[in-house]
Amino acid sequence: MLDVQRLQRRSDNFGLSLNALTPARIALANEAFNLIDPLGLDLLMVVRDGLAVHKQRTTSVPFLELFNLYLGLKQRDPEYQNELTWIRDRYPQLHKRLACDITAADLERLLKPLSIGARQPIMRYWRAVFNLGEKRKFLPHGSNPINAMHFVHAPRKEVEIISNEHVKKMLEHALENDLDLLPFLVLGFFCGIRPAGELMEVLWRDVHLDGEKPEVIIRATVSKTRRMRSIDLAPNAVAWLNAYRTRGGNMDGPIVKLKRYGLEGRRTANWRAAAGRKIKWIQDGMRHTFCSNWLALHEKIDRLVLISGHASVNTMWRHYYKGTTKAAATAFWNLYPPAITPENVVSFPIAEKIPEYAASH
Repeated sequence: MLDVQRLQRRSDNFGLSLNALTPARIALANEAFNLIDPLGLDLLMVVRDGLAVHKQRTTSVPFLELFNLYLGLKQRDPEYQNELTWIRDRYPQLHKRLACDITAADLERLLKPLSIGARQPIMRYWRAVFNLGEKRKFLPHGSNPINAMHFVHAPRKEVEIISNEHVKKMLEHALENDLDLLPFLVLGFFCGIRPAGELMEVLWRDVHLDGEKPEVIIRATVSKTRRMRSIDLAPNAVAWLNAYRTRGGNMDGPIVKLKRYGLEGRRTANWRAAAGRKIKWIQDGMRHTFCSNWLALHEKIDRLVLISGHASVNTMWRHYYKGTTKAAATAFWNLYPPAITPENVVSFPIAEKIPEYAASH
């Protein structure tokens, strides 16, 4: 008896449903069936999937908004934030696109002109941004487009450093032709300060030239590791900064008075002028040069980890041990400006001159 009643109700409801279908709706339903029947799809399933996509798009945000949200979470890491800002502004084509609509194919087209080495850092930044989008439900879980792209894991290369001759020519060229660039080079080569984040934030009040122990203070708010550290200024670094001061260099405010893109252009011009031809800049060349020469001279890996703001003794040793010879390192720490003549500065061997500097480290 219950089954009969249930069937009767279904029949009645079906009749009511048919009455609710206007001729226009029936025509639309028929057209929908014509589209999905060759594909073997169920109309109700297609409609539900479409509704899910519609709901996702209405809750998503433009990629620029998502990127800026991620940037806001990284305010305590200036170096990383600078890199993120550069990547964001490099691809304005993505700014107005909804985050959920961007596909791996879209990103592949943008990266196609780049080498593998250039595209992979960008992919890592994008992946982090899209991961945040998934957490905030701006795109479906598991739909990060970067996960459909291919990362190539290249073998680690030997650390490249800049030769003493090239360093000397860069410093001399800046002293004569681009005085504003000189402190950036001096503190990059002789202190190993990270250029993108830390060095751009160092102020002249952080540089103590005239005391018994010349040093540079990297404030905690500037340091990548969020820890304050001090870096002793070697005698030749002091000499170059004094030459800058003697030439009338501005010693108020920030050490680097150039914006990032202007700085890169001036540094590239200086690099090529010193080489005498067009050659590729060595990534992190100044920092690698400092660490290699410091370790070759002093052989105090724990101290180098502290003054460079590095995180790992093992990584530091693997990268920089035997990065250069002790003789080359001695010559590096005896690179002085032309104004310091042989009559008033003598290049002492390690046993006589350098230990006073080394002992302070």
